[in-house]
Amino acid sequence: MYTRWRLYILAVFLVVIGVLLFGCRVWRKRGHAFSALREVFLILGVVLIVETLIISTLSNYNLGVILPAFFGVPLVFLAFMLPRMQKGFLLFLKWLIALCYAVAIGIFLVCGFLMIRAAGEGAHVEADAIIVLGAAVHGDKVTWVLENRLNTAMDYLEAHPRAICIVSGGQGAGESVTEASAMKKYMVERNVDPSRIFTEERAKNTKENFEYSKIIVDEQLGNNARIAFVTTNFHVYRAGQVARAQGVNAVGIPAEDVWYLRLNNFLRECVGICVYALRGDI
Repeated sequence: MYTRWRLYILAVFLVVIGVLLFGCRVWRKRGHAFSALREVFLILGVVLIVETLIISTLSNYNLGVILPAFFGVPLVFLAFMLPRMQKGFLLFLKWLIALCYAVAIGIFLVCGFLMIRAAGEGAHVEADAIIVLGAAVHGDKVTWVLENRLNTAMDYLEAHPRAICIVSGGQGAGESVTEASAMKKYMVERNVDPSRIFTEERAKNTKENFEYSKIIVDEQLGNNARIAFVTTNFHVYRAGQVARAQGVNAVGIPAEDVWYLRLNNFLRECVGICVYALRGDI
């Protein structure tokens, strides 16, 4: 199924790029100047917009789905308006857009470094308890993102037979059960001992995931237990900062991201890191 969707999305992108390149050539033949830079802006902008349209049909609607189009629309605008942006307000707008993209690229580089470094720190973790951070469920079924987290947790539990697992997540909009109950059901159906799984069903965000899960760990193992948490690789850095803010000394174990959501999740996580930094949470 992954391969089918990968080929489908790749085919759509190739068709879009092909149509755009053909359109640029026709535009040139009719006597219109269309520089290579403007072609790049047009192709990149339209690809980002199309990416949003495709992903909006495959994923829950969130900021990460919108952001590619948010960055794509100004590029399409520049592709058609760049020759006219030589004076007055349009000149100011051109440099303002350029400054915004420069700042955004700088933020992406810094956040990307932080995410990659944090995701590599949990390669060899020895923990008495692991906390699996929840994600959206469809009805009572786990999504691919959450499935990857649970599979990573199950691999850890198999390798560490004395460790316990806390699955954490409340019930969100459009969910017929709590994330925690769906997570436990998934793990039990795959032969994980139910006595090793504890559900935390109140949390609505990452802060509460750690706050409420720590209570369960303390009740079961005492307050000196070694704790790790499982989340998607891009989220390890910010989740780790939240854990420390809650007084939870935990190391992140990264789960693989769903391949077709990597751009969207990366962009959304960059925004999340910036918001947390501005609030003084990290």
